[in-house]
This record gives sequence, structure tokens and C-alpha cells, in this order.
Amino acid sequence: MSGASWLTAAQQQAEARRVHEGRLNTTVMGNRLRRALGLMDRRQAAEHERLTILPHARLAVRAHGPDPEDIWATGGGSGE
Repeated sequence: MSGASWLTAAQQQAEARRVHEGRLNTTVMGNRLRRALGLMDRRQAAEHERLTILPHARLAVRAHGPDPEDIWATGGGSGE
């Protein structure tokens, strides 16, 4: 029995697409190979995943339009 039989239809489709595109399967890579390829090792990936779900105390400021202090955006630095 192959390992693919334990995968759902969506997982099998994603695996087939990954193989077709020639992308590496990072789920079966060891930490040494990941580091050699310049990828995050498993510990770093877990920490990155943990940081992405932390609630943020304040929302980002949403600026609309060019910054009035930016001389290049307002034409002040164009030599006029």
C-alpha cells in the first residue's frame, strides 16, 4: 500500500501539482538539507508560524495618498 492512499483527494491533487511543477517537498527534508538550501529549519518554521498567530496590540496605520513630507512625491525635489 502506498503512502498516497492515506492522503485526501485535495492532498493528492496538491502533491501531484507540486511534483509536476518540480518544487521540493520540504515536509520530508531534514534540518541539515533545509539549511544547506537556505530555507528555515523546522524550529525556525515553527517559531515563524507561532509569531504569525500572535494578536497585535495596535493596528497598522493606514495612510491614504502621498506623504506630504516626502519631497519626491510632492514634486519638491524635481528641480523646479
